[in-house]
Amino acid sequence: MNHWKILGIEATTDKRLIKLAYTELLKKTSPAEFPQEFKDLRKAYELAIKEAKQPTQNEDKAPNQVFEDEYEKQGVTNESFFDEEAPSSASTEVEIVKPQPIELNCVRSIAELQIALNELYCNVSSRSDVEQWKLLFSAPLFWDVDQSQQVLFTLIDFLSEHYFLSATVFKFLDESIKISSELVTSKNNHYRELAIALHHYIQSLPLRIESPSNIDEDISFEQLHQHLQLRNLIEEQCIYSKLTAKQLMILMQRVNLVFYNDESLYLYVANYLWTLDAYTEISKLVGSLPPPTDASIEHLRDLQAHAEFKLENYDIALTIYLAQRELIKSFYAMKMTKEIGLCYLHLKYYEKAYIFLNSYFYIRPEEIDLRSALIIARRYYIKDLKKNEESNALKIATLQFENGRYQDALITTQTYSLVFDANCNYLQALCLAKLERLDEAFDVFIAFMNLHLQKLVDPWPLLVDLFIYCPDSIDFNLIMETIAKKIQPSPNKFYKTPRVLGSVQENIYSQLELKTLDLPATDHDGKPTKPMGYALYPDLEYKQQYAWAMLHALMAKLVNIENEAVKKQVKQAAIYAIKQAMPKITHQPSWSLKFIHLAFDIDDFDTCIKLVNIAISEFSNLPQAYYYKGRSLAALEQYNEAIPVLLLAADKYGDQRLGIYSLEFAVECCEKLVELGQPMHANYNDICLKLQTTKEIVDA
Repeated sequence: MNHWKILGIEATTDKRLIKLAYTELLKKTSPAEFPQEFKDLRKAYELAIKEAKQPTQNEDKAPNQVFEDEYEKQGVTNESFFDEEAPSSASTEVEIVKPQPIELNCVRSIAELQIALNELYCNVSSRSDVEQWKLLFSAPLFWDVDQSQQVLFTLIDFLSEHYFLSATVFKFLDESIKISSELVTSKNNHYRELAIALHHYIQSLPLRIESPSNIDEDISFEQLHQHLQLRNLIEEQCIYSKLTAKQLMILMQRVNLVFYNDESLYLYVANYLWTLDAYTEISKLVGSLPPPTDASIEHLRDLQAHAEFKLENYDIALTIYLAQRELIKSFYAMKMTKEIGLCYLHLKYYEKAYIFLNSYFYIRPEEIDLRSALIIARRYYIKDLKKNEESNALKIATLQFENGRYQDALITTQTYSLVFDANCNYLQALCLAKLERLDEAFDVFIAFMNLHLQKLVDPWPLLVDLFIYCPDSIDFNLIMETIAKKIQPSPNKFYKTPRVLGSVQENIYSQLELKTLDLPATDHDGKPTKPMGYALYPDLEYKQQYAWAMLHALMAKLVNIENEAVKKQVKQAAIYAIKQAMPKITHQPSWSLKFIHLAFDIDDFDTCIKLVNIAISEFSNLPQAYYYKGRSLAALEQYNEAIPVLLLAADKYGDQRLGIYSLEFAVECCEKLVELGQPMHANYNDICLKLQTTKEIVDA
């Protein structure tokens, strides 16, 4: 658009001539009759006045103004486009009649379309509402084939100058008028270039700031438009330039006070500063905002707290985290629990650090950095508790056990044994099991189980640990006389809640923990509040499923009944329990080792192979795993697959009797191939020679 041509004068720096020409043309251009021409005239005047000022603008510039000049090039300025002498509509003595609002779905002409577009775009509350644009596109004009091309050109002209719209609106417009598909290949050079520019803008929308929300209705369109120009400049600089933290902060200082609730802008800038490790700038940026009264700037305050944490201002970070938790009231989602715990840890409040970190650990037990922080918190918390060791013996031993200090925990349990008996806690048994003193552990397990039976308490949670740690010490009488009579008849009755270590008591929060975590004493069902976490429940279920399968496997192994039908029934029940537990066993591959021989003995070779594969995934050098896999493949008449597996088992057994058995079965598989009419295995002679050599070594 040539603004001098529209004004009808030659290019000049005389503002008086420009104003005179504008005044004369304004008398002939009514906004009601010629809305587009009126807009073009107004814009031409603005550009001419701006250009007239240009010669004096670059004089005596300070070096630090270069970046601010870029800001003004984008059309963002705190000054008015018009000086105090600019002619107003009143000075022309022409009465400007505002056009009547047009119903969006009733537009029938290009002139009405131009008015409707301006009205919709200038409406602060409706401009980003895609439903309003859909209403406009349902108007009769958009169904008029004769005017379709002119409609497209009008829209592309308008959007090329009014592109501060939300991503959802632009997506709808792009799909409706085919900006990215048809207009970018238009034969009209002018509109093709406009469409290409818009297409690139649409493509960059995911990298741009989200549309401002919760805009005050009292904000004028002029204020909003100026703010959007500033946002656009920030977007352009962040996307296409290597903007420094200092430069970005200079731009943010120009934000109008009325837009301090533009969370998307501040969040965009704060995230950009985070990528620059500009934590000090984030602290200043968010710290300049008014104090929050609700959760409207939740993510910003979180970023501020994270930045203060990075700056090692742990007391400030902790204050913000606690204020956020109180404001948002979403602590049941365990929000910020880890961060609060880390702040307490750095501030050396080890008891609170342990409580917060341990509470979060129920949800994220796989986080390595969390585990490390929790170990440190426990270690120093133990030192604090040892100031009164006898009174805190139970807590000290529990913390020592959780930190993997099994010998220290064992000594504590033995020193203060009466404390542990009274609390029905058998950490001593667990410590002995962890230290592989299994015979001693078994005796303690049984003693505590008898204690629970005397109190008529369900011993199943304790039996889970017994089956996990000491299955080889369990005999048939113990199973039949004690265990089988006390357990639930179905695995569907398993416990779904965490327990205190080695106890049937549910792991509920203590009074101290409830107070520290600011939790109610009971949940919505009136039951005591207890730690909850999706990661803990599967682990608890895996252990119980394994214990259930282990019980039936031991019954099948130790059954002492002459009735073969009953024996078979017991073994079938065992294999059924093993199959149920198999999906859980992948969580702990070593558990599969207990079931491989049983599955093979029952002739369930498919299950045996699956169990072997689980074991091999963790223990690749285990010879018996390959032995049973090869035997199972041979039993299924898969001789070609069985031979290399049996040879691998022989190599891993070496000069042992089972190495000979592996080679003998490999030779047998080779001979079976010939019986089935298949060619002799290529390595048959080598296998026979190796078998003979191994036998001589073993016999010697």
